[in-house]
Parts: sequence; structure tokens; C-alpha cells
Amino acid sequence: MSPATPQVEIVMPATLPLPEVIRHTKRGTPAKVWHYLDRAGKLLFAVARFNTPAGGKEVLPLIQAGMAWRWAAPPEPCPLYGLDRLAARPDAPVLLVEGEKAADAAASLFPEHVAMTWQGGSSATGKADLSPLQGRRVVIWPDPGRQAAAALVPLLEDIGAAAVAVVKVPAGWPEKCGLADTPPDGVTPEVLAGLLTEAEAQATEAREEASERRAEVGRLARLDAVALALALPQAAASLGLPPAALREAVKAAQREAHRAERGHGPAGGNGLDPDARGRADLFVSGSDLPDTARDLAALLAGTPHIFDRGGPVRVVFDAQRGGMVAEPLTLNAVIYEAHAIARPWRFRRDRDGAQIPELVTLPERVALLYLAMRGRWGLRPLDGIASAPLLAEDGGLRVVEGYDPGTRLWGERVPAVEVPEAPDMEDARAALLRLRLFFQTFAFADAVRITPPGAAVPVVDISQPPGRDESAALVALMTAVCRPSLRLAPGLLVRAPAYSGAGTGKGLLSRILCAIAYGQAPRAMTAGSDAAELEKRIVAALIGAEQMLFLDNMNGTALRSDTLASAITERPASVRILGSSTIMLLNPTAFIIAAGNGLAPSEDLARRFLTVELDAGMEDPEARDFKGDLLRDAMERRADLLRDVLTIWRWGRLARDLPVGRPLGSFNDWARWCRDPLLALGCADPAERIAEAKANDPRRRQIAELFAAWWQHHRDMPMKATSLHEDVRALADPANKSRQSLAAILGKLDGTRAAGFVLKRIKTDANWSVTLYALQRDAEPSAPEKHGGHRGHEEFRGLSDGKIKDFEPKDAPYAQALQKTIGATIGARKENGDKSLGTGAPYAPYDPHASPAQVAGEDEDDIIL
Repeated sequence: MSPATPQVEIVMPATLPLPEVIRHTKRGTPAKVWHYLDRAGKLLFAVARFNTPAGGKEVLPLIQAGMAWRWAAPPEPCPLYGLDRLAARPDAPVLLVEGEKAADAAASLFPEHVAMTWQGGSSATGKADLSPLQGRRVVIWPDPGRQAAAALVPLLEDIGAAAVAVVKVPAGWPEKCGLADTPPDGVTPEVLAGLLTEAEAQATEAREEASERRAEVGRLARLDAVALALALPQAAASLGLPPAALREAVKAAQREAHRAERGHGPAGGNGLDPDARGRADLFVSGSDLPDTARDLAALLAGTPHIFDRGGPVRVVFDAQRGGMVAEPLTLNAVIYEAHAIARPWRFRRDRDGAQIPELVTLPERVALLYLAMRGRWGLRPLDGIASAPLLAEDGGLRVVEGYDPGTRLWGERVPAVEVPEAPDMEDARAALLRLRLFFQTFAFADAVRITPPGAAVPVVDISQPPGRDESAALVALMTAVCRPSLRLAPGLLVRAPAYSGAGTGKGLLSRILCAIAYGQAPRAMTAGSDAAELEKRIVAALIGAEQMLFLDNMNGTALRSDTLASAITERPASVRILGSSTIMLLNPTAFIIAAGNGLAPSEDLARRFLTVELDAGMEDPEARDFKGDLLRDAMERRADLLRDVLTIWRWGRLARDLPVGRPLGSFNDWARWCRDPLLALGCADPAERIAEAKANDPRRRQIAELFAAWWQHHRDMPMKATSLHEDVRALADPANKSRQSLAAILGKLDGTRAAGFVLKRIKTDANWSVTLYALQRDAEPSAPEKHGGHRGHEEFRGLSDGKIKDFEPKDAPYAQALQKTIGATIGARKENGDKSLGTGAPYAPYDPHASPAQVAGEDEDDIIL
């Protein structure tokens, strides 16, 4: 059995622009393309005509299926061609012809008519949606030899056209000779106009007969029940109607008269008063509520502020946040939005058994059914909200307000920024200098700072190249501006010392970056009481399509979050809807920031964040006396600062052979757009801090200590969990829960590499044998990503008398991790009478790929750890 063909959602109106060059793989380039538009002028689909080598034609529809254009038929019932012209001229008569080419010709020949057609030709009349012609005067101009007119007349009468007429084409005309073809000899435009006038005259006669019929029905409706029973048979015979049909018409007229007596206006086609707000009528079918939900979906699909973001959401203004947010549609929100665009109604029976229409509140079951229509809402997709210009690979930028189908973003308050068309390196350097001047009061930890005459606080010496922290902040600013236009981008981690970091400017730096990029400060979010609460808050912010996700006051925390990890490096990202087990797929575009004193990312998040360290070099940083309001200045100077950022970005996009920084996993596009241009201007590479961030992960340090103790007591001997030394068991399972807990912990560490070791499970052939583990030296060189910047390692010298001398671990994360363990081991060995210590022999430079024995400078046969 062949696999089923996957169903692809048809998108109407289309959210993608038509390709500039339309081409069929077999038929080539079309001779003509027609656009089918809705009443508002939005593109529904297109129809292309191809000329065949034999002189014929082939017409194919082109629709948006998912996020691509495909050659396929639109769904039934198919919209008419010319709906935009019909909406623009509500009182004009309609001329219905066969084919788009004939419709265009008819529009030129008879400008007083609205020329329209249907897709698919004479055999597809039953597939067309003729409902927009309800209440309109319609004249059909058939092609000779075709049967479309005969099929259209009853269809138009069924939908309630005010009048229907058919042009009588002379019998001698060639077959299929339409208005777009060359007319027979002697047939002038005046002759064609005469044929149309004659058909309309016949329609007028039909309307007069209908008027007489309505007058008779009105007379009968004013009779009492006895008089009506006596007059009805003779009236039915004179009108040529069945008595039962005439009786129903009289009852309808009587109901209309009762409505008029109660002060209501004339009813619509369903018997309801016309809506003063122009809302559509939504029929609630008690026997088929799913059908009502589908009708509701069709109405909501045309609402400009409702989108699909893993589920229906509405873009609304949040006064507290000062910007637009995407708010998921709840049950009550569906009801509210339904009543904003439609009037739900149903029939009820009166005492006489007649069906009376009445307005109702949309039933909750209909709203629930609508929310359950996953994948069938017909809504436009929304990836995010952007207040920065939308950027392109070629260096182009656009200012967008409202929804942009190409990027699937909602633009709001995007400033018009004048950026040089072709900036050179000098333009980029000048822009970088201006940005450094603006940020020079921040206490970047590794920056050279000076105190100019008359200055209240030290500032960054911008005559020196940017250090790692200042560089990371500048790259973060580039990232924030470019984030809406990038598929993936890292987040930003701003940290300060654990006990003297309050007031160093972490929150201010975060807010200024967002103010420049988005024109507003981020909404600060704390971690909450536990990890689950943090995940809930992150998911809510991501669903809301917020431009910034700011985790503040994450003090003394090892930042861990599966949701953050997914949101930063996956697209789409999977998040779990709050309060349920439903997984939602989102395309996050938020710029993610985490700030705190003593904050460190867990190992899985280390490569996903840029790190900026702030250190004011004083006990009370909040006591510094700054002049002015830097955040207010950023808001006021946003256009200028944004121009400088975009000047550097555009220069980077247009320049050739820029230096390439260290590879950073999933962020290749981000590196080319945001980081590499700054590297070319002299900034440091923030990716070099990843190894340091990983080494600072508390869990990684704990594993390093565990492996050091294991090697000290057991070397590479296979061991059972229960036979491990008590020091090893204490490090592996500090809670000392049970043997089963210890075995589970070791099982999870199988294959883990840390501190130059790897833990391996020893496989045996027996089914019920005891599980053994062995610690081995990691012979495989670590990837460059795991070790970056070992300048400080060369200073790891001198082990004597139990003390580590001249150790400066500025760039030695692994030395930091092992320092405590090595010192403790040396002390233990000295207590045991080891005379090899105290010689003062110098140690070789620290090698991150060496075993701990090699690091300590002894033969590998000696037990060092």
C-alpha cells in the first residue's frame, strides 16, 4: 500500500506574495495570469493560462498550500473572479461571463456592469460560490454551444438573486465565440450592447411579474383566517403557484407585518433586522454545531488581528507593557471576537409552529469546537512582534507597520532610520566609536578604566580595544536589533560578583539594549519559587510573542531551563501549554536576557548565551554618583544609536572576506550578521568564554571532584557501586539515599567526560551479572569548544609543601575545578609520610588535555589524585 499523501492547508487569503516569475515545470511561462481577489482586495489565488503548441489553451489555478505556492484547484465552493469590483459597486448590475479573459473584455465593453466569472469553465458552475450575488441583478452572457447558462439560472435563483436573465446569442455565431474573441462579421459593439439591453428588458418583465406576485401576497396577508382560506385557491391558480407555496409566502408576509408593527425595520434574507454595525449573520445549527464552528472559523480567518501561533491568538495592546502582545484566545475570548464580527442566530418556533429567527449568544460548545480545530483555523501564522526594522541578507531593511506576510511578523512603532547605502570601514569604525562612548560608564569587568578630569566615576578607556565584556555587550546590542530577522540567535547573560554585585548596572544595561533595539524597556521577570514556576513564566512570555524575555534577579543561580534551551536553538521550538499536556510549536523571536549576581549558566545553556561581567571594583557599587539618566538618553537618541548599529550591520553584509570567529553551533547566520563585523573592527570574540562558562557549572565541578576522588581511591579498576570508597559515594550521592539511587546516578554518568577522565560501564555477557564501572583517562582530545583561552594556565606553577604557588586562574577553568581536590590530596599524602613533596620542583605549563597525574608533574604510575 502506498503511503497516504499528507494534507496541506490551503491558505486563503494568501499570506505569501505571488512569485515574481511564475513558471510551470512542464508548460513553461504562462501567457496570462489573473488574480482572484476577495472583497477587500486581498489575493485569494491566481489562475494562469498556457498556450499549447497545437494552438489551444490550458488554464491552471495556483494556490498557496502551507507556506508554498502550488498548482492545484482551490477548495469548493470556489470564489468568483471580480469580488473586489462587486464590493466597490453595490448597486451596479452584474454581467456573468465564461472565463477570465472574457470578464476583462466585458469590463471594457460594458463599464456600467460588474463583469465577473467563475473558475473552472462551463463544467464547474456547481463548484462556484455564487452567494455574493444574492440580491443583485445578474445577466449571463453564454458562450455559443455551451450549457453553462442553463445550469447557472437555477443556482442564482436558489441563492436569491434579484433578477436573472440570459443573453440570447444569435444562432449563427461560431461555437465558443465569447466576448474576448473576434466577433462575427458585422457584429459591432452596438450590436453587443443591443443583445445585453434585450436580455435586461426580459429581466425587467420578470421583475414586474414578481412585483405583482408580491402585491397579491400582501393583499392575502391582510385577510383574516376565514377569508384567507376562501381566497387562497383562486389566487394560487391566477399566479400559477401551488397553494402550499402561496400559503408559506403569505405566512412570511404576515410575520414581516408583525415585525413592522413592533417598530423593527425590514428583515434580511433570514428574517433578521439589518445590523447597524454591518456584522455578518452566523447561523447556529442546533443539530450540527461543528458546522457552525467551521462557519465561525471562516469569519475569524478574515479578522486582521487574529493569527495562528501554535493556536489562535489575537494581537492586542497591553498598556502595562506599552506595546502589542499576542494573547491566546480562550473560550470567552472566542465568544467576544465572534460577536465583534458576527451575529449568531437560530430559529425558534412560535405558537403557530412557524420558525422565527432570533439572535443568541454564541454557545460555549461552538467556541470549544472552534478551539479544537487545530490546523483548520485558516489563520495567518504569527512568528513574533518587531519594533526594529526588518533586515535582509543583502543588507536591505524595511519599515513595516502591521502584519508582514513575508516574515510572518507584526511590526509596531518601527522608526524610519537613515542608513548609508554602502558604508565603508571608516563609517563602521565611526559608528562603533559612538556606541562605545555611549556605553563607557558601564563597569565592564575586564575593561581598562580611567577617571577623566572632573568625572564622578571611572569610565572605559576607549583608546584601548574593547575587552571581552564590552565586546559581548556590543555584540548583544547587534543581536537585539537583528533578532526579529534572524532564525536563531543566542541570549545574553549579565552577571556581577555574588556579594558585591548589587548596583553594578546589570538591569540598566539590559534595559538600554532593549530601548535601543525596540523602543521600550523589557518587563522584568523573576524565577519564582521553583524551577516549574520559572518554566511556566517563560512559556507564557514565548506564547505572548514578546520581543524581550528578561529574567532578572537570578542571584546565586545556576540557570537551567529546557524551555530556554529549546527556544534559543530550535525552530520551531516545542513548549508545553500551561495546565495541560498539549505541546505547542512556536517560532520564538524574543531576545532573551538573564541577569543576576553570581549567576552562571548550566553546561547545556553555556553555548546558548553571550556573557557580560560587570564589576565596579568596590564594595557598594550602588553608591556611585552618576549624572543624568542613561535610559532616558537611550530612548531620546534611539534613532541615532539604531543608525550606528545598522551601519555596522550593513557594512558587514556588503563587505567581503571579513574575519570569521569561533564556530558557535546553531548560530552561523547570527555570527555573520552580528559578531563577525565587530571582530573585524577590533572587538573580542564572546564565543571564547564558553569553556569558562561550562567549567563554572556547579554540576560540572561536582563531577570533576567525583572523578578526582574516584581516581585517588580506585584508579582504573572496575568497581561495583557498593564497593566504592565512602568519599566517592558521598560525592556521587550526597543525600545517601540508597544503593539503588547510587546505581541510578552512576548509570546516568556512563560516558561522561570531565577533568580529563571518562566513566565507562563495563559490559558483560551474563544477563544477571553485577554492573561494573571503570574510570579511564580520556584519550580523545577535547573539542576546541571545550577549552578556550588558556593564557592563565601557563601560570599554574610550583607545588610544594601542600601549597599551590603563583596560581592565577583568570583563564584556567579546569585548573579552578581541580585546585581544591589537588590541594586536599597533597595534604593527605603528606600526612601519610610521602617524602616526595616539598622539593620545590617547578611544574610544567598546565595542559588541559593531560591527566591529573601529568598536571601534578609526576609519573603516571604514581597516585596523585
